[in-house]
Amino acid sequence: MLKLCRTLHNWLGLILVVQITLWFLSGLVMAILPIEQVRGEHLRQTAAVQWQQAGVSPQQVLQQHSAHASLSLSQRLAWQNNQLSALPVYLVEEGNSLSRYSAVDGEPLESLSEQNIRQLALAQYSGNSEIVAATLLQQLPQEVQHLKAPLWQLQFNDSEHSRFYLDPATGAVTRVRTDSWRLFDFLWMLHIMDYQDRSNFNNPLLISFSAAALMFTLSGIVLLWQRFRPRKRRPALKASSH
Repeated sequence: MLKLCRTLHNWLGLILVVQITLWFLSGLVMAILPIEQVRGEHLRQTAAVQWQQAGVSPQQVLQQHSAHASLSLSQRLAWQNNQLSALPVYLVEEGNSLSRYSAVDGEPLESLSEQNIRQLALAQYSGNSEIVAATLLQQLPQEVQHLKAPLWQLQFNDSEHSRFYLDPATGAVTRVRTDSWRLFDFLWMLHIMDYQDRSNFNNPLLISFSAAALMFTLSGIVLLWQRFRPRKRRPALKASSH
């Protein structure tokens, strides 16, 4: 039994050594990286929505749609008097279509122009660099693959290669991506062993390696116990009488 346990432990160690090292390394680096920096919060400025400005009720907006439409609260950013402000907006989803209405006067809102998007991106950017590219994306890259297209991508020429992703209708930054985030995302991929979407924490490869790592640990405990378990002392032989 002990021979089988030792053989299993040795083979599992050879198979798992690389992945166990990656688990520890990726976990250590992800724990060291400040999550605020990973999310790019230090590069982003926000504005609070002033809902007291709303002059139209949600019921008035929903009257223009069918009974299957759903309404949620949103916002639209504006740059006025050298100040970033957020106007209240009603977002109506009906089937596959999205409609936005000003909560102030109930008027439909059209998508912002590229000039507006550039202005709002700079207003929400707390760094000192300039925009080098602005692209309206219909197909999203891997780093924002779980969001809905279209999105504006604004690239800045800073040291972190920052990219802001803005909603074309509201002008709000939905995601910030930097080199810190890309490093964290790569390590997260190695950690959960999802090399495609980098989001499936229940993939078979991770489950298999985790089960093998548990067997490796348990077999190691058995071998350790066998080596250091208390030994029964043999009774001392009495000196033979002459």
